[in-house]
Amino acid sequence: MKFTKKIAFASASLALTMATPAALLTQNAAFAKTTTVKQATKVKVTKKTTPFYHKDGSKFTKKKPYVYGSWKSTVAYKNTSYNVVKTVTIKGAKYYYIGNDAYLKASDVKVTATKTVKSSSTSSAKKASTSSSKTTSKKTSSTSSSSKSSSKKTSSTSSSTSSSSSSKKTSSKKTVTQIQVTKKTTPFYHKDGSKFTKKSPYVYQGWKSTVAYKGTKYKVSKTITIKGSKYYYIGNSAYLKASAVKVIASK
Repeated sequence: MKFTKKIAFASASLALTMATPAALLTQNAAFAKTTTVKQATKVKVTKKTTPFYHKDGSKFTKKKPYVYGSWKSTVAYKNTSYNVVKTVTIKGAKYYYIGNDAYLKASDVKVTATKTVKSSSTSSAKKASTSSSKTTSKKTSSTSSSSKSSSKKTSSTSSSTSSSSSSKKTSSKKTVTQIQVTKKTTPFYHKDGSKFTKKSPYVYQGWKSTVAYKGTKYKVSKTITIKGSKYYYIGNSAYLKASAVKVIASK
């Protein structure tokens, strides 16, 4: 009898010893994935001219050039600066998305401004860990009284229904992708809500103005709220007020 107890105790100890390194490995892996990276926010063209690209890697053409306001071109010019919305990879090459469906190849520009962001890779590890702990918790609780199990099932069903309802509401929302000016003229705004001025007008490839004109279409990068009012970001540090335009495309 004593011999049997010793064997059982030794087996339990061995099981714990084997489980510990695996747990530590998981924790270390999650820790290693928690990093910060620098993300480009502004670039400057280094070549005499460089093409504007579509998201599939094809270039803009003379028949279908890149259009911004009244300015049209198939290329960007040397020393011109652009704000970067995001960095993407197209057919194995790095590109910078500058808004209005246009991309610039990383090899044709230099990064002049960056921001530090946290890597999101740790969230997946945490979710996996949380999911694993929840599964373990459910398995353990299932061996307890049937009333507790029934209560958890009801709670789980309610949570699932709520989550599904929330998901449907979220998915039904559309993102604005293009707008058109409805007023005779409407100001270009900075991100703080102030207007561009004659001394410091909105400049885009040699074109200068403090206002956008009626009927002009603009691609929208994002929608934001400034001092309680809705604005559309059209790239190159410029915003248009939602009340002065109409949405003509969304996704």
